[in-house]
Amino acid sequence: MKNKDLYQPDTDFPFRIGRPAGGALKHAGYFRLKQLSKLTEAELLQIHGVGPKAVGILRELLKAKGMSFATATKPRVRKEAPAVDEFMRKLNHPFKVEVETIRKIIKGVNRDIAEEIKWNAPSFSFNGEYLVTFNLRETKRVHLVFHNPLIAKVESKLLEGNYKDRRMMYFADMKDVKVKEAELEKILKQLIKLNWWMP
Repeated sequence: MKNKDLYQPDTDFPFRIGRPAGGALKHAGYFRLKQLSKLTEAELLQIHGVGPKAVGILRELLKAKGMSFATATKPRVRKEAPAVDEFMRKLNHPFKVEVETIRKIIKGVNRDIAEEIKWNAPSFSFNGEYLVTFNLRETKRVHLVFHNPLIAKVESKLLEGNYKDRRMMYFADMKDVKVKEAELEKILKQLIKLNWWMP
């Protein structure tokens, strides 16, 4: 097998798309060709590190598997977002500013993370599977509930609890949010990878 036909670690992207492109896709939460079929070529090119050459190779690979990039239409808008925005405008919570900041962090991890209201709080999912939801009944700190069966496989000192299918994460204030931001992003990326990458 030639090197160009080998796959980059943890993905089904070949080395010939280039390490920068492969790394950029993984960083954005994409590990499989099937995931890329939901993006337009323009959206793919917006990912820093992915260039025209890589897109051309990926286009050929998708075609060989009977798939293609998404067709460009109107700008993609999450239908749930307006409802959540309205919910947040009306929310009376002592850590409302922190909740808004964490919302932005979560949605910034991957453009395909969707948001809706669940348990009377903002909730986030990826490809139809729940990732994490706020517990707004708690008012002395910000409480996140990771309720995904594979969260138990994600290792992080910031994840608390020993439940079968969920873990908790807490933030004391805005300073704590900033301190834990990178780890929150890492947790979400690992969870997405566990759910949508199958070797």
